[in-house]
Amino acid sequence: MVGEYADSPHHRMTYNDGKWSKARFRSFITSALRRASSRWGPKYGAKKAARVGRNQYKCAACASIVPNKEAKVDHIVPVVDPVRGFVSWDEFIQRLFVERDGYQILCQACHAVKSGQEREIRKANRKALCVNPP
Repeated sequence: MVGEYADSPHHRMTYNDGKWSKARFRSFITSALRRASSRWGPKYGAKKAARVGRNQYKCAACASIVPNKEAKVDHIVPVVDPVRGFVSWDEFIQRLFVERDGYQILCQACHAVKSGQEREIRKANRKALCVNPP
């Protein structure tokens, strides 16, 4: 490994006593952070602000009124940029734990559309990178 940390005794070449790959470790950390974000106060503040009645929330995209089960708390700016992909843990955490104005409430249909668009951008960028590596 090349770089300033290659000779560091604290640099990890293996994860979980060699049982996990780097990808498995990253998945584990990502999952743990996302679970922690479910208890993040501003997320609930955004949902509370979108409440228009008992068990009724207004979608920020289409303005329809939906019940709690269909109201999705969405990051306005995606946690992982669909164009650049994963950049760093610092950026991931900063984008995951945003303040109330960084969230919006979307109905399931609008959330599915937004997520699908982001997924298509990611796919297109992956394909472009495979065809034209940096």
